[in-house]
Parts: sequence; structure tokens; C-alpha cells
Amino acid sequence: MLIAMIENQLVNAAEFKAQRKLCKQLVCPGCRQTVIFKHGKSRIPHFSHKSNAICSGFSENESQAHLQGKLTFQQQLKAMSKAAVLEHYLPEIEQRADVYLPSQKLILEYQCSPISFSELSRRTTNYKSLGIEVVWILGDRHLNATKRLDGIAKFARFNTQLGFYMIFYSAKNRQFRLDFQIQEIAGKITSHLRLFDTLAELKRFIDHLPSADQSYSIRISNDAILYQLNRIQRSIVLKNPTYLDMVTRCYQRGRVFVGCPLICHGKDGSRWPIFRRTALCWRVWIVFQLFTGHNQEVSNQELNQVFKQSVQLFGQQFAQVDDYVRFFQMAFTGFIFCLRAEGYLRHTAAGVQIIKQPAWFADYDEKRHYIMTAKPEVC
Repeated sequence: MLIAMIENQLVNAAEFKAQRKLCKQLVCPGCRQTVIFKHGKSRIPHFSHKSNAICSGFSENESQAHLQGKLTFQQQLKAMSKAAVLEHYLPEIEQRADVYLPSQKLILEYQCSPISFSELSRRTTNYKSLGIEVVWILGDRHLNATKRLDGIAKFARFNTQLGFYMIFYSAKNRQFRLDFQIQEIAGKITSHLRLFDTLAELKRFIDHLPSADQSYSIRISNDAILYQLNRIQRSIVLKNPTYLDMVTRCYQRGRVFVGCPLICHGKDGSRWPIFRRTALCWRVWIVFQLFTGHNQEVSNQELNQVFKQSVQLFGQQFAQVDDYVRFFQMAFTGFIFCLRAEGYLRHTAAGVQIIKQPAWFADYDEKRHYIMTAKPEVC
């Protein structure tokens, strides 16, 4: 093993030779039993258990990567003149933090192994109860987390410059990665990506990034809509359960899901990946609630009820984003204003008045032909 502990401080075997006469007892970070330092002409410096005790799980490469990553963070923070404590124990919540910056009341957690949403949320909440901010930095195992809604729900953070973002550190490549402006565009999760050699470079980039609204707006194209429709059509043919609920809901109302009004696609998909299912499903559901029936007016109370129900049915919870419901509120308000801008409804003092019905297409082919020939712009 390449990492051991001296008085609750991690030490790297490659750097240990010069200081070994000064130390007391070396212990394994995994089982806390005694280890000894070994090196020679035919072997690299390493630590080995003194006894034949079984070290539960610590022989795995991922555990070594985890410890090496924490050492890297500490060394690079030291180079930035920031004091960092490894394996800092917080007795109030009975948790041990990977890297603690006392002057900033900040914790860096390096997550190399699987973790459930509930456990990550619990640990994050516990840290915050002590007034400590936590940033989860993800290891190689989680490099595809930005492509999955469950990964985004667990690990994504948000600020006005980066939008929804995640930070990674590859122990294999010794490189940091920032995925930012994570968005759902026409049913696909997209993001911007930057690589950094050090934490200092990553921090400089974040500190000098312009406002997201100024630099990273994306407008959905007709090609993107066609690609989304094609994916949905294939999914339906293959009986994939992804869109089954919405396909059934449309069928019960005499509609075809892929024939939904173009306004449901939105001009920028969804600015945020805030839905358990695609933003398209959410918008189609909203259209049904507002434009089904004979009522020509929808009161503010009814609008509020539609909003709350849509959050319950489609809203994504986040482990690291406080007050995430505000994003649903902004998305809902934006779609209502979009419907108004296209002349489908009008605001009144009491709520909204229905002016006209959004047009549905009979099937996939009719909608595809219209998009390819008329080249419409969606709101």
C-alpha cells in the first residue's frame, strides 16, 4: 500500500524515507493496525501490514486512489497558502471529512466509491448544520454522472456563473475536470467541459467566468427537435418505458405524443436539468392541464395548483442545491409567458384567458414534414 497514517495524518510512501526517523507509529488508514515501511533496489517504497490481519476492503485500487487524491488536494492547497486537514473528525455529527479547510469552514469530499442519494444528502445536511460548506469532488468511477439524471440529482451544484456543475478529479490522469452549464437540450443532457492540472487553475477559471446568461445561452435548432422526435419514435417502437406514461396519457386524450405542439419543445429545451423525465413531457402535461376542457379562463389559484402538481409529478430533487423549487417556478413562469407571447393565452387580473388551442400533429411523419419544409421557430 502507498499510503499510511502518522498521528491521524496521511503520509505518502514515496515521500516517507526522509522523515521516517522522526515518526512514532505507522498505521493503516483502513483498519488502523500497525504497518511498516519497506523499500529497496527491487521494490518501490510502500507500507505493509505488520501482522497478518485482514484489512477490510483497503487493498482495492480505488481505496488507494481515494487516499492519493486526498493527499493531492492537501499538497495543492498548501501551495495555495491554504491550511488543509486530512481526515478531520467532527464529533457533533460523527462524520470524518476527507479534507477540511478550517479558515474557510469548507470541506472537500473525494467520492471514489458508489454512494446513495440519501447518504450523500444526509452527510451534506450534517455538515451544513455546523455552518460548514461541502464540495463533493468525484473520482474516475463517476465520470459519466453528468449524463445521468440520477447523477446530476446527487452531485450537481449551482451558481450563477457555472449554472449546474460538477467537479471531478481523475487519480489515474492526475487531472481535474469541470463540467458546467449542465442543461437538457431537446431531451439530451449537455455540458461544457474544461480540464485543469491543479486546484489553483480550477479556482482561477471559476473566479473569472462571466455570467452564464451572457456567454452560454443555447437556442434549440429544428435538427435537434427532429433528432429528439426520432429518439422518442424509436423508444415507442421498442416499447421502452421512458415515455410510456406520457404516450398513454396522450392516447387517452386522442393525441399522439410525438405530435405534440411545437411550443412544447421550447427554444432552448430546458435551461436546467430539473425534471425526473424530459422537459418535453412536463410541457405536454402543462398544455393538457391548461387547454383541455371548455373553460376559457384559468384562475391564479388554479395555475398555482397546476404548478405544484407538476413539481410533484416531474420535479427532480437535488442533494446539494438549496431551494431547488425556485428553478421549477422559473421554468413554469417562463413557459406561461411563452404561451402568451405566441398568442395562446392572455393574462388577466384573475389569472389567464385561453385565446386559442395549440395545434397538434396527427403523427410523427406529419410533424417531421412540417418541420423540414416550413422551418418553424418555436418559442
